[in-house]
Amino acid sequence: MDGDSERRKIKRGRRRVRLLLVGTVLTFALASLLVGLMADGAFPSSWLERGDPPDWVEVTGLVLAVLGLGLEIVALVRMVRSGSYRADRESRLWAVSFGRRRELARAVRRGVVDSPDDLPWLRTVAAQMIRQRRFVPMIGGLLTMNLGQLLLSLTPMWFVLFGVIGVMFAFACWQILRDAYRAEAFLREHPGDPAVSVSTGSR
Repeated sequence: MDGDSERRKIKRGRRRVRLLLVGTVLTFALASLLVGLMADGAFPSSWLERGDPPDWVEVTGLVLAVLGLGLEIVALVRMVRSGSYRADRESRLWAVSFGRRRELARAVRRGVVDSPDDLPWLRTVAAQMIRQRRFVPMIGGLLTMNLGQLLLSLTPMWFVLFGVIGVMFAFACWQILRDAYRAEAFLREHPGDPAVSVSTGSR
């Protein structure tokens, strides 16, 4: 496809994702509101009561909350300065459908090339999968902040939420690191354009 056509498709793809994200956030917000209204009185009031943490626990919670926020800021700054954010924003993958991207990602994970014509796209997907590692410290920062909030309040409901969020974040990190490892193996097996296979923005 020519440059102008590809740029237009990239812009349309970014617009679709932004609308999807906004719709997802609004849906979750409405669902949370409805669940809160329907569950009123369903949980014992003691689950929502703030505990009485010792001073050292409160101090530890405050330190962890600030540390988590610091990790978030550092991770965001590194993401921008490394070029990772710009590389993803200008990626050719915005010009293809979600279904096509899933197919390419599965091929990278399996390390297979069904068609030589797919190889440039597969290298682009692999480079993006490697860049996804930048989300691991961000997830770590969020989890650290949540742990700090838990220690500050010692609310039973916070223990439940922290457990659920912790499992979800641990699974997400495992999946990101696994995919990044497989993507690196794919690029080693199928080296090509240095601009695609080396400039991953993950320094």
